[in-house]
Amino acid sequence: MTSPEKQTEAQRNSEDAAYVAWLRANAKTLADIFKRLDPYRIQNLIRRYETYRDRPVSLYASLSDAEERAIKKHAGTERLTKIIMVKTDPFIFAPSIVTPADASLDLGTAIFRRFFIHGSWVSVIALNETFLTAASESMLRYVLEHELAQGEIYTEMAEYKLQNLSPDMRGVVHEEARMKAIKRSGISEDEVEQERQLIIELSGRHPVVPVHFASAALVTYLRANWAQLQQFGAVSQTEMERELEGPTASLLDRVERAIELYGVFLRALKRELTMTGAEYGVAVV
Repeated sequence: MTSPEKQTEAQRNSEDAAYVAWLRANAKTLADIFKRLDPYRIQNLIRRYETYRDRPVSLYASLSDAEERAIKKHAGTERLTKIIMVKTDPFIFAPSIVTPADASLDLGTAIFRRFFIHGSWVSVIALNETFLTAASESMLRYVLEHELAQGEIYTEMAEYKLQNLSPDMRGVVHEEARMKAIKRSGISEDEVEQERQLIIELSGRHPVVPVHFASAALVTYLRANWAQLQQFGAVSQTEMERELEGPTASLLDRVERAIELYGVFLRALKRELTMTGAEYGVAVV
């Protein structure tokens, strides 16, 4: 019989293999989109992707005073008091909730994460910098409300020890958060569709990275800037939070692996784009 340790390693290897296949499939999907750009723009995209690989912390930066004021205006200062707000350079893609196929992805402009790091719980919302500039006020308010609503739902589910959710359940959470965000923000369905189209347009001209890498890079950012950010941390307040300290902290052990696997994605993306420059007499990679 396989020992628990070996079984865990076997499970991780299986998960890694499936994840690598997903990364490669979506590298091709994104390359097909980027091939519409001129070769020099593709070169610039690749350089940015390589910078993320070499310095994952570079995905994130602190908000300007104007950006911070705008976000607090839409979400409310009190609601964001204990949440770290940062901006991110690339857009993010995740496994599609609606179409669970290898080459299906959902594009995103924001992520909301809660980590147990250095003995404290910290909550972080990261918003795409390009979207921050291009979005209307109602779109920005909607995105913020969607991230906050998802955080509320997942916190409530954690209290009932509901973890390792199925894709169907994640879809339910996403839809519930979406409806809450629409109600709270007052955005119309037409504006929601306009927001979706804006994301598609912008992500076709800017880097898009896997959500697992974005989360791992966010951990590196928190660690690198902990002296300034530790004020947002809080010790566990409930028995549920104390129980989750170990499992949540152990997830940080996978940070380096997520960064390593980003390299697999980047190599696949560059390989798919290699011929693009040749078609125009310009060496892209």
